[in-house]
Formats: sequence, C-alpha cells, structure tokens
Amino acid sequence: MTGKKKTILGVFAHPDDESMGPGGTFAKYAAAGHRVAFTLATDGGAGRLYKERPKDNTELRKLRREETARAAEVLGIEFLGFFGWHDGDLQNINVLEVEKKIVEVIRREKPDMVMTFHGSGISFHPDHRVIATALTGAFLGSAWQNWYNDPDLRALPPHRTSKLYQYTAMEAIKRANWPREVYYSPDDEITTVIDTRDTADIKWQAIQAHDTQRDGPPFKELYDAGVFEQEAFVRVFPSWTPGEPRETDLLEGL
Repeated sequence: MTGKKKTILGVFAHPDDESMGPGGTFAKYAAAGHRVAFTLATDGGAGRLYKERPKDNTELRKLRREETARAAEVLGIEFLGFFGWHDGDLQNINVLEVEKKIVEVIRREKPDMVMTFHGSGISFHPDHRVIATALTGAFLGSAWQNWYNDPDLRALPPHRTSKLYQYTAMEAIKRANWPREVYYSPDDEITTVIDTRDTADIKWQAIQAHDTQRDGPPFKELYDAGVFEQEAFVRVFPSWTPGEPRETDLLEGL
C-alpha cells in the first residue's frame, strides 16, 4: 500500500451502504493513515425500524443518522452527511441534480480517488444505479470550470480526481444463504481485490452499528463465511487494459 497519504471519497445511496459495502476497505485505508470520507444521498426513511417499516419515519430517519455517525467512528472514517433525498426517489430526480451535489463535494473535499457502487447497482436497486451514473458524470465534470452553469458550482475551483472505482460483489457471497438477487461480477471484470482480513471484524462491528436494520439481510452469514476477508472493485478510470495485472491497492500509481 502506498505510503503517501491520500484522500478517498465514497459516494453511496443509503445509510449502511458504507459499512455493508466497502467497509473493510475503508477501515484498511483509514488505519494506514489515509483520509477516508463518505456522503450518502438518502435519509434511510424507507428502511426498517427493527422488524417494522413505519409509516411515520421521523424517528427512523433520526436514528439512522445517529447510526451512520457511529458506524463511521467504528471504521475510522469521516461522515460528510446526507444529501437529503428520500429512499427510492432518486430515479424520479433529474440525474444532473444528483451529479451537481456530488460535484460540490468533490470540489470541496478534493479526493485523490472516488468510489461508488457497481453500475448494476449490485442488488439492482434504482437508487444505487442513479448514484453510480451521477458519480461518473461528477468525476468528469468536477475537473472543468464551466462544465456546469450553476453559479455556486462555478465559484468552486475545479478538481481533477485521479481514479474512479466501483465496488462490486464477488461470487464468494454465494457461500452464504443470501436471500436477494445480486449481480456477481465475473472474474475477468474485477480489476482490483483488496485484502481485508485484518479489518473484517471492524466491518462487522460497523454493520452492527446500524442496529435498526438488524432484521434485514443476513450479513452475519457473510461474516461467518469469511466473505468479508476480501473486497472487489472495478476500476473505471483510468480504464483497464486487457492483460494488465490485477491490482491489490486502490491507490496504486498515486
């Protein structure tokens, strides 16, 4: 792993995506002294309040904000806050509006590398897919002063991020009794595999910090099956060259 300290930014949809997704990787780079931060698009109001999905989600949204802050503390990373949209609504919002929110974060935080979901959404969730699309646009647009006509964005200095990754699911998930439909990246699509054996326990602790969601998907089965010991990514930029050796470090070359 590179010794020069860098900034990694994750952009995801829902509270708990940062932990249930690349939590082990985030914890690994944070422990190595890199600055790791993330932001979330929605407020988590369509999630579970333990076994129920409440009609009035005011309390749930408050709890999920608190849980996300605790999970970030467990992982050793920064929680930059929510964009504030409602769960499931991203597909009804102009993707440019989502993109511009992300550009603002990129220009303010100046990351060396950004990360989001695989373009499939992994679980095919529309919110995940919108974020993947919007981050790709923001990755490009944040580097150019006049890419957007929004005066507030133009007032922020452009920032060119060096690398863009998408977190993806490996076939190893099938070792657990996983109840949801998932897109599993084939071996030849995965460009980068991070060894997260040393942070698998931290990832599980961060997932547990999202206590209201404990009756959701059985992440404990993934933990027990050793699935948290590796995390996989697709490098979108710089684009992958056929025959190039698989990476083991997201910051390689920086």
